[in-house]
Amino acid sequence: MNRESSSYLPTFNSIWHSQKWPQMSEFARSISRLLFIVIFFAAGTWVVYFTGGTGYAYPYVILLPILLSTVWFGLPGAILGAVAGGLLIGPLMPLNVSTDTYQSTDNWLARIAFFLLIGVFSAGIFQSLRLANQRHLHALEIDHKTGLGTQAALNRDLKRLLRRTSQDNPPSSAILLVRMQDLWEILQSMGADTAEQVVKDLAKQITQNIEIPHQVYRFSKSELAILFSVESQEEVDRQEKVGAVFDIAKRVGEEETVVKGIPFRVQIVAGSYLIRDNDQNPEIVINRARTGLSVAIENNVPYRRYDPMFDQKTAERVQLIARVRDGLVKQQFQLFYQPKICMRTGRHVGSEALLRWFDQDNRMVMPGLFMPKVESTSLIDPVTRFVIAKACENIKSHNLMSVSINFAIDNLMNSALIEDLGRIVASYGVSPESLEIEITEGALIRDPEQAKTAVRSLRDQGFKVSLDDFGTGYSSFQYLTHLPLSGLKIDRAFVENLETSADARTIMESMISMAKALKLEVTVEGIETEEQRKIVTDLGADLVQGFHYSRPLPLTEYQQWAKARS
Repeated sequence: MNRESSSYLPTFNSIWHSQKWPQMSEFARSISRLLFIVIFFAAGTWVVYFTGGTGYAYPYVILLPILLSTVWFGLPGAILGAVAGGLLIGPLMPLNVSTDTYQSTDNWLARIAFFLLIGVFSAGIFQSLRLANQRHLHALEIDHKTGLGTQAALNRDLKRLLRRTSQDNPPSSAILLVRMQDLWEILQSMGADTAEQVVKDLAKQITQNIEIPHQVYRFSKSELAILFSVESQEEVDRQEKVGAVFDIAKRVGEEETVVKGIPFRVQIVAGSYLIRDNDQNPEIVINRARTGLSVAIENNVPYRRYDPMFDQKTAERVQLIARVRDGLVKQQFQLFYQPKICMRTGRHVGSEALLRWFDQDNRMVMPGLFMPKVESTSLIDPVTRFVIAKACENIKSHNLMSVSINFAIDNLMNSALIEDLGRIVASYGVSPESLEIEITEGALIRDPEQAKTAVRSLRDQGFKVSLDDFGTGYSSFQYLTHLPLSGLKIDRAFVENLETSADARTIMESMISMAKALKLEVTVEGIETEEQRKIVTDLGADLVQGFHYSRPLPLTEYQQWAKARS
């Protein structure tokens, strides 16, 4: 058997095999069924005799063991069961027990013929049902586009594997969940057929390169699952073998695959789980591999093996999200404002609104502890709507200058929020020009076309839109010429070495000059010293913000600061 079709896993023979005696061999199971049928025949014969004989309606209880024989043993079982049943209530069974009257030969032979007809007919029906179920099962468990097992097949094999693990002493096993990060781009640019062929070729190459017993499954549109054995006595050795399988998958992904004359490479990210002897639930096994995958994606690394600490962090994350929801209801959040200064006039011209959270004990929860988690959940929508509403409320009631607010990636992808923004601002009597939306480059990288549509919609509604943390992403210059932005903000990372590094000053000058050429307003954040202020002023920055002027302030303190600067 070649490596593509071989598997160290038990083979699923038939959906009709009973699972009531999982610890029995096939032979023992057949004997048990046969004994069960014999008992039914004996009970049926007893019922016929003690209810008066074959002259009454009870002879037809013999059909029950005949049908059982048909279900469990097919056509041979139907024939043998029909003959056995007919003979048991045949020549030796009285027609009427009380009068000791026996049946004619024609009577019991006709009954055997009738039983045979019922048995053969039932065997045909059950065989048709069996084949239909097998076809249905095959459709569920085989991905017809790639020929790989599906998630249903993985669940099936895991159940059998875990049952073997609890009964015998098989080699250790592991599961590797592999995601093809850029398959969506291939699908969009080349179509579904090309993407499916890439998946098929990748799975084939992985199979050909893994020497240990294994099975590859199509877990989802962009994910493969690899179930394999890792024979070793040492935990460290087993984990190394799991890592080696990932290395193979990663190397295969990096190799050039030619589909329809076009070369492709696939970026691989994966999570793994080493199956334990006490594991019993296939879903838990899969979820632990998925947890490793999720952590790898979240931390922007190619691979993570499951660690029980991940579950604790997940629980903490869920609890934190619940606290954030509760905090919104209890109005524990407020906005702080960090002033922006115009370099041409030296005057205060606006601010950036920053979310701050004070818990039930009035202690500040640092934004870095909750915002990254909020941004990765659906909670980012109500949080952002709160920031928008609060900023508009303060602009209107306290006559604040232009306020900028930060949009997370999911905010920019949220068409409902984009469409609602103008209405929300108008409901507070605030003009769109008073609110600037700062977006991150991550949103542009995730979906350039949708980001472009969202930015254009915001600009058409009258909002300013600037690119935040400019220079820290992957393709900043590429997007600037295609997006209707009003400004960009240069990250503080480019400010730190301005006073000591000529290279840092050259980079800053290049970014400012490029932005100016595109007619974008340039804001430099993170200004902490007078020397830094002078340098960015000389290089042509329009606006600055940073601790050199002020830290983020509560509304009252910000108003006092602004009044003192006026």
